[in-house]
Amino acid sequence: MSVPGGAELELVLQQFLGHDNVTRRVAEKHLAKALKSPQSIPAFLDRIGTSPHAEVRQLAATLLRKKIGGLWSGLRNEDHVAVEQALLKSLQAESNRLVRLAVAHLISVVAKFTLPSKRWPELLPFLLQLLQAPEVSHREIAMTLIHALCDRIPTFMRQHLGPLVDVFLKGLSDPETIVRFATLRAVAPVVSLVEEDHELQHISRLLGPTVTVLQEAIERQGHVGQEDESSLELVLSVFEIFDDLAELPLSTVKQHLHGLIQAMLQIAANTQAHIAVRERAVSIIGSIAADNPKLLARLGLVDSVLQLILAVLVENYTADIFRGDSDPNGGAPADDEDDDDFDASGIQFASQLLDQLAGTLPNTVVLPPVLNFAQQQFSSGGTNGTTPATSSPATRRGAVLALSVVSAECRDPLREMVPQLLDLLLLAGSDSEVPVREAACVCLSRFVENLQPEILAHHGRILPVVFQCLDDPNEKLQQKACYMLDKLGEGMERDFVPYLEPVCTRLLALLGRSSTATQAYVVQSLGAIAAGVEELFKPYAPALLSLVQQVMSSEQPEHYILRARCTEIAGIIAGILGEEGFGVFEAELYQRAMHGLRLECSELREYTFGFLANLAQIHGKNWAGRLPETVPVVLHAIEQDDGQLRAAPSVFGKDSQGPDLKDEDEDQDQEGNGGNDNDDGDEEDEESGRPPILRVRTSDLDMKSAALHALGAFALMTEEHFWPYFEAAFESSLKLVQYFHSDVRSNAILSMRHQLTAAYHHSPGLPWSPGNPEVDTLHPDARKPVDFLVTLCLERMENDESKDVVAACCEALVGITRLMGPAAVHSHMNKLMDRLMTLLRQRAYCQTREDEEDQGLEDHPDHDQTLIDSVADLVDTLAKAYGAGFTLHMAAVMPELMRYLGPRRPTSDHVMAVGSFAEICIGMGPAVEPFAPRLMEVFVQGLSSKDAGVRSNACYGVGALCQQVPLIMAPHFPSLLHRLRPLLNREGGEGQGEDGEDGGQPANVVDNALACIARMIQANKDGCHLEQVLPVWLDRLPLRQDALEHMTVYRCLAFLLESASELLVGPHRVRVAQLLAHGATHHSTDGETKDYCAGLLRSLLLQQQQQQQQQQQQQQQQQQQQAGDATQVLLSQALSGLSMEAQQALQLRLAA
Repeated sequence: MSVPGGAELELVLQQFLGHDNVTRRVAEKHLAKALKSPQSIPAFLDRIGTSPHAEVRQLAATLLRKKIGGLWSGLRNEDHVAVEQALLKSLQAESNRLVRLAVAHLISVVAKFTLPSKRWPELLPFLLQLLQAPEVSHREIAMTLIHALCDRIPTFMRQHLGPLVDVFLKGLSDPETIVRFATLRAVAPVVSLVEEDHELQHISRLLGPTVTVLQEAIERQGHVGQEDESSLELVLSVFEIFDDLAELPLSTVKQHLHGLIQAMLQIAANTQAHIAVRERAVSIIGSIAADNPKLLARLGLVDSVLQLILAVLVENYTADIFRGDSDPNGGAPADDEDDDDFDASGIQFASQLLDQLAGTLPNTVVLPPVLNFAQQQFSSGGTNGTTPATSSPATRRGAVLALSVVSAECRDPLREMVPQLLDLLLLAGSDSEVPVREAACVCLSRFVENLQPEILAHHGRILPVVFQCLDDPNEKLQQKACYMLDKLGEGMERDFVPYLEPVCTRLLALLGRSSTATQAYVVQSLGAIAAGVEELFKPYAPALLSLVQQVMSSEQPEHYILRARCTEIAGIIAGILGEEGFGVFEAELYQRAMHGLRLECSELREYTFGFLANLAQIHGKNWAGRLPETVPVVLHAIEQDDGQLRAAPSVFGKDSQGPDLKDEDEDQDQEGNGGNDNDDGDEEDEESGRPPILRVRTSDLDMKSAALHALGAFALMTEEHFWPYFEAAFESSLKLVQYFHSDVRSNAILSMRHQLTAAYHHSPGLPWSPGNPEVDTLHPDARKPVDFLVTLCLERMENDESKDVVAACCEALVGITRLMGPAAVHSHMNKLMDRLMTLLRQRAYCQTREDEEDQGLEDHPDHDQTLIDSVADLVDTLAKAYGAGFTLHMAAVMPELMRYLGPRRPTSDHVMAVGSFAEICIGMGPAVEPFAPRLMEVFVQGLSSKDAGVRSNACYGVGALCQQVPLIMAPHFPSLLHRLRPLLNREGGEGQGEDGEDGGQPANVVDNALACIARMIQANKDGCHLEQVLPVWLDRLPLRQDALEHMTVYRCLAFLLESASELLVGPHRVRVAQLLAHGATHHSTDGETKDYCAGLLRSLLLQQQQQQQQQQQQQQQQQQQQAGDATQVLLSQALSGLSMEAQQALQLRLAA
């Protein structure tokens, strides 16, 4: 039965629809065989037109639609005509709506082979006839067919755009709802046909009527008590019209955006609309704002958008408003794969839009309304300072949330008002309503994260709120308190030490009695604290690792996220304990971590890769033995196909000339190909006509990023031992440089940079020194991949739309240059400097694509700080690599950096520019002399800045300039010392009042002022008035925060001991010994510094002994014994103030 017909085909189709699986499979085979022959088409058309069963007619139309593309060319012309006539007849006569829809889609497939080649002339007149028919069903199906035709043959339909618009206008005003809605669906794909401005004028006639019918559909869908899912799908599909419209690259688009944004504001404000509909409306506003940051201001709509955001933020939601943000569980169970559910809240999408506006508009536009709104909700209602009754809990919560959202992008102005903000948040933290207290916890956490260093000085006011929430029986408050501790641990680092015991005691107790969800928060916060205090966490490590081992044994899906967090903290503790200390736990934890990679949980795999990266860091080259087992699983995660991987050129192939990253258009069937449109893979919904949508979960993106990081760590730590895996790793990472998500692209580039370490150490080149390279110091085996990655970075810096990716390229070039020297980039230097100058001028594609109409740096006072800091870091690195050879480049760079010091620039720009100039001074050495006068003006002005970061970097710059060009700076030493003197007063009162100065300085400012004086002493001690400076300088030591400057200070002490006169150093010998003892034992100094200080102290003690012996060389044995006693007295004085453990450690170092 190759071509069944009539009753026989009817029976087979009914069997296919039956419930008996055996019969169904037999019928399926018969149908598949029959549909391989063009002779089957008449039989299927007959069933479509005459079968008494609607489900058989629908199935026949669907099966024929899927196969007719492969059969069409096998028919004669007269057969084509017969098919066309039969289809039109069936469509007009069909009484069942679902069958009509199936026939309409079948007609659209046949039209693809006929209309573009000017065949089937009856179809379009037939459509017009249906559109004018009195039957509602005919008008509806005509619109459905037009929709399908626009999808399948867009080029052909574009030729009829004007008449189409007329048809749509009539359909949108049809008296029947079903026709209006069908027209609304048909309009959706038409905007994609527009390519020219005159075509946009046609489409613009549809916007008003489309919005009207859309709002009607929203109202119908949002009736209280029930939801019309078909209306919801329709509404969501219509938003594609506005997306497409906003993205059209036409000059006349912007004249239509004012009305579009106002319509979206109205929809987003409709609290009766489905949450997904409101989210889409807000998303369109966000997309327009992202592409045209200044457009909202030019249209006068900023206030309206901000009012909408604040109104949505204060709506009364019962769900956890911070789900997916502070939640270590990622907002969903580990096994939750249902991405189709609309579970967003208005608070979430309003927060996203507010964050976007804060990042793209000036702070002066966004912050004042938000700040005023928050202050109004918490203004005093009386002498007791209680919150006014007119302010609802939801309003107070929304106000706090708004502050937390803008804290990242508006950090500079907010840092200047930290005390007042804390007053408001502490009031919210004591609110009678739990949701308000939750919001206060999260906002405080964001402030700790974003408003450093100013916020950290107030930890004494913040931590009592944390303790209060930890002790509260409400689990959500406990969770938010843990989140706050997470951020405090990251920000305070070692300043957290005084609170370590009470906090860890509470957290470990909470870990033992709380739910799985809360345990994940607890473990996350303990990890942040451990990473901050480092080795001081060791006493708590055994007990915590014991619990971690238990959790990492669980294979229950509900424990996957907790297991992931435990895997993460195991890696953190491994870094603290080191290779030897972690050895007791490693074997078991490693096996459990590797087993976890086989479980279906992206988050668990993500944190396992982080755990493996930490192990690689503590083992160094010893990790090479684990590479055969770990590299394959990491590569598998990187190469896992999620529908986004693209082919990439081979780096090591013979024909490879460099990266080719231009996007390629997907292969598309040409209209009218007439022969091979087999619709087997067509899974369109016949009701909506929407194609499948690719969804990639955020956790999968994070997992890929973690895998890339781990791969880079393996290469960085094992160096040449990674070489056998280098080629596969490098090319796998390269594939992700074109990934759709910027985080993955960024991590791919950084991973490739670390992988180059293997190539560099496997094939060592020549030693390099700063300056213009006269020879290529790289080995040929390393040169090829290095050139490839440098070229890739330069291409991405020019063409990538993401600022994060461009920042990653800068970071990669920094790493390459620091490791391999100037020869690594020398052949690319001209292009590299061009890219850097473009970025400093804020004219790169990633900086200007948002609004090409707004030009000029001064028009953009706010920008992405991460990017510009990365650019400055690369400039500094090149200066250090080239030394005096950077002089010509400095002449070009300096004016661009100076623009970031303008009075309208945010203080973060001032911090960056002053710090960059300081680093350039260090890098260029004496060659910086031509620029010294102007740089001195910059640094001196920075010493009196209101911003602590600027003052700190200015101190660094003054010291660097004095160190590199001491003769030029010598006349200015007295005035510089006078300006530095107030910067030595620490916060909390130490050193204040002696000279009448007011106000203490943050630790980083004092530390850099002390280091500056150290450099000045070494550059020109005679010009430093040591008799006045030395007592104050020694009194303010040791450094409290800036560990990078420890060696600067201790080298100065060594210099003083060697070169200064006894009259100057002698009276301070005990203080110097105490400082050296501190440096040799304190946890803030690294091993090299400890050894250096111990060596100096040993020399000082020996010098003391020798001096005493010389003075008493004519004395008797008793007097010689007294000399030994004097040395012992100095040692005892040096040891005073140290703990017993530190004294013992120092004795061992001195004896070594």
